Amino acid sequence: MKGLYQKYIIKKTNGKPLDPNFEAIVLRIDGGQYLDACRAGAFAFAQAVKEHNLQLSEDIKNRLREYFIEEEEEE
Repeated sequence: MKGLYQKYIIKKTNGKPLDPNFEAIVLRIDGGQYLDACRAGAFAFAQAVKEHNLQLSEDIKNRLREYFIEEEEEE
């Protein structure tokens, strides 16, 4: 077990540079060892930004629902 380390390289899609002090945590919601924790984190983020960006909040929740529906269909 490693703990917190740089596993991904993140860049802006518009090509602009990131702030030199930029830090992020990637939460993988499509699978992986920490799937439940990542989805819970993404949902908590969606709830927290709801007042500031309703569209972002709803988009995240809809994406999470899509995975839930797909998993139900597989059973």
